[in-house]
Amino acid sequence: MRTGLVLAAVAASLWARDALPQAPARGGGAPDPVRAAFPEADRFATDDLVLTDEVAERLDRLARARIRDRLVTFYTALRGDAVLGYAVIQSHVVRTKRETLLVAFEPDGRLRRISVLAFLEPPEYEPPRRWLAQLEGKGTGDRLAVGDDLAPITGATLSARGVAEQARWLLQALQAAREAGRLR
Repeated sequence: MRTGLVLAAVAASLWARDALPQAPARGGGAPDPVRAAFPEADRFATDDLVLTDEVAERLDRLARARIRDRLVTFYTALRGDAVLGYAVIQSHVVRTKRETLLVAFEPDGRLRRISVLAFLEPPEYEPPRRWLAQLEGKGTGDRLAVGDDLAPITGATLSARGVAEQARWLLQALQAAREAGRLR
């Protein structure tokens, strides 16, 4: 009897979810974290960058990182015709579980901010906001290496290295997309 009630509740919730009208995407379809990074934007453009093997290899060398993803979606924040910045939502494996980051960039390509959107490793390994703040203003000319120009995190070395690696290769991917005329 109890199993029957559980199955009925699950079926009812699935029906209700599918029967309800879906809210239209706000802000040009940008996800909430992207809109929060650029609250002054009145719209967002979305551009997908597909990395060829040649481009991925070049970015590997420039970023000193192994690039596993071949598709990057850039959100361009706009106010009128002015570019306010860019953002990417990117996931990677820290040790055995995933971390999802919002990486926001200034219009000139420097890092604006990095936020952890999801962290599936134990919470004590998550990089604190204070540590992430040291990345703000960094660009492609910065080394972005833990123990060099980034402070280490005791007990969270893999997390710190993962964030640094993501920042390095996404900075290079943004620069490549802008140079190729793929972004405004």
